[in-house]
Amino acid sequence: MPRSSRYLREGYTYHLTHRCHDRRFLLKFARDRDVYRRWLRVAVQRYKVPVYNFTITGNHVHLIVHVDSVERVGQMMDLVAGCFARQLNRRKGHEGSVWEHPYHCTIIQDGRHLLNCLKYVSLNMVRAGVVEHPSDWRWCGHDELLGMRKRYRILAVDRLLESLAIDRIEDLRSVYVDGITKQLETRVLVREPCWTEALAVGSRSFVERIAHGTRNRSRFRYTDWEEISGSTAGSVQEPGEAYSPFST
Repeated sequence: MPRSSRYLREGYTYHLTHRCHDRRFLLKFARDRDVYRRWLRVAVQRYKVPVYNFTITGNHVHLIVHVDSVERVGQMMDLVAGCFARQLNRRKGHEGSVWEHPYHCTIIQDGRHLLNCLKYVSLNMVRAGVVEHPSDWRWCGHDELLGMRKRYRILAVDRLLESLAIDRIEDLRSVYVDGITKQLETRVLVREPCWTEALAVGSRSFVERIAHGTRNRSRFRYTDWEEISGSTAGSVQEPGEAYSPFST
C-alpha cells in the first residue's frame, strides 16, 4: 500500500491519515469519537509528539504531527489505535479488525503549505456536508487553534508557530481564520487528493529533495504543479491505489 508509515523521517511535518477497516463507519457515534480523542490526548502526553491539528470523522482520522522521533510517533499511533479498538470491541462484544494498516503519511513542507494543510484538515467535515463550519464539529483542532479550549488540550501550538515561522499566536489565528472564512465564502471546498495521496507536498525543490532521498525513488512520479488551497504547490506521488473516495 503506498505512502505507508515506513516513509516517516525525523525532522519533518506529516499529515497522517488512518482509516477504519473496510471503510466501516466505526467512529460514527459521538461517544466513540470522544473515546478516540481521549486516547489521543493520553498518547500525546505520554510520548511527547507535537500534534498541530486533527479531525476525527466517522470512518477515518486526520492528524498533522511533527516527527521528532519516528519511534515515538509509532508508539503514539499504536497506543491510540490499539486502545480504541479494544474498547470498541469490548463494548460491541466481538473481536475484529478496526483499522486498516498501515496508516498513510504525507510530508508537508513547513510554512504556507503547512498552513494550507491545517485549513484543509479543519474543513474536512464541511467538505463532507456534515457541518457548515469547523466550529460546529467538536472532534477537530479548530477550537483549540483559536484558544477556545482551555482543558484537555492536544495541540502543540508553540511548536506549530515555529514550523510556520510565525512569531505570535494572534498572527496565526488571524491568518488561519481569514483563510477559513475565504474558503467558506467562495465555497472552495473541493477534495484535494495530494494531501492524502502524495509522498510530499510543497515547493518543487522541496518535493524533489524528498523524492531524491527516498529508497526506490524511481518508483515515484511528479505531478503537475497546480493550485492547492489557493497557492501554487506540487507533489510527488507513488503509483498505486488512490486513497479513497470516502476520505474527504
